[in-house]
Amino acid sequence: MITFMMRAAGNPSFSEKVLIRRRGAKILYASGLALGVMVCALFWAIPASAGPELKPQSYGYFDFPTCVRYALVHSESFIKNRLDIQLKSIDVKDAHSEILPTITVNTRYYIARASGSTADPINVSLYMTNWNPYLALLKIKASSILVDVAKLTHFDKINQNISDMGKLFYRIHVLKKLIRAHKQMVAFERDKVDYGKSRGDQGAFDPLELKVWQNKVRGQRIRIAELQNELDEKVTMLKALMGYHPDFYLPLDTRDAANQVLSGFNGQYVTFADVQGANLALKIIAKNEQFQSNNVTAAYVALLPRPGLVFEDINNQVDRTSGFNFALGLDYTLWDGFIRVRDIKRQKMRAQQIKLEREMLSQKLYGNFKQLRGMLGLSGEKEAYYREQARLAELSEEKAFIGYKGGSLPYEEYVEKRIGKVEAHISALSGSQERVISLIDMATLAGGLNRYNARIRH
Repeated sequence: MITFMMRAAGNPSFSEKVLIRRRGAKILYASGLALGVMVCALFWAIPASAGPELKPQSYGYFDFPTCVRYALVHSESFIKNRLDIQLKSIDVKDAHSEILPTITVNTRYYIARASGSTADPINVSLYMTNWNPYLALLKIKASSILVDVAKLTHFDKINQNISDMGKLFYRIHVLKKLIRAHKQMVAFERDKVDYGKSRGDQGAFDPLELKVWQNKVRGQRIRIAELQNELDEKVTMLKALMGYHPDFYLPLDTRDAANQVLSGFNGQYVTFADVQGANLALKIIAKNEQFQSNNVTAAYVALLPRPGLVFEDINNQVDRTSGFNFALGLDYTLWDGFIRVRDIKRQKMRAQQIKLEREMLSQKLYGNFKQLRGMLGLSGEKEAYYREQARLAELSEEKAFIGYKGGSLPYEEYVEKRIGKVEAHISALSGSQERVISLIDMATLAGGLNRYNARIRH
């Protein structure tokens, strides 16, 4: 009993050992945490060196709807158009103010007056003139039409920019896939080169064929560099359309890019009547016709007598009798060399020009509509063809793999099949891009992508 107690006092029990280990682990954890905080503080104190592309605080990845929403707020071209609308709205207020006569106050202090005059040298006169309600009402209508034109122009600019952004966004998506595909082809070509070198060391391979394979690797790398340059260029163009800082990194999320841009729009149910009813360019010309019709009315009104209103309060004027005068009347120009008559003819001819412009634009839109219809049908067939080619290339690659494993097919021929599969997928990407671009053009022609994509409506 005594021996057991002495052993227990000299050697700690199992529970005591666990407690000691836990306390030691806590001490090590606290020490490690303190050391980590010190390292982080030292790291943050060091100023980061600015690279070629600054990375601001991350706001998440930019999918296509996010890019559009950002552009609506920050794009300089959109801001300029909004200022144009505000300027036209000010013109409407100016036109409304012309309904009332203009009131003028004239003050004079006569330092020297005619001899014998005993009047006060200070003269104050009040005039109310320049009153033409006919012209004011026409100006109000014309200014309101110009505001509508500015709004439609703004919306048309938005639709065009969204269309360009959609094409750039999808092209960026395609370029990223193309770069990955060509890098895969580089890996396959390098496998062939390594295989050729190993065969060449054994003296069983043509050196010329090896050089051809090595040159193919070089060509693929050049192609990757070209695609990367194009990718950087497209991203820069997208930043410019968005109003995004050109030196900041733009984290794009291009997954399922076609659905992000089109939101399921396939263009099958779009008719030319839809295009005529929703095309903003046609609406702008229709407003211009309305504006010109107002100008024709104004030219006819110029033939009528102008109403006159005289309201004067004259005090202490040298050549006038002091007092209050009020008069109503009509002013009419008897002879102006038929300028007003020719102006009527001029305004009517201008109205005919705008009508012809509208008809020509309608015919142009119909031609574009028919062309896009044909392109959509052809691109759909091409996309199906390229997809089938990619599927066949995959089957051919699987067959070649079985033959290579069975020893009936050389390794270089098996690698060629793998490269052919990648090339087939690259062709399928090109076919899909043609269809997506045609659908974007069709949606833009029929009023804009925002009519068919609820996530980018404005």
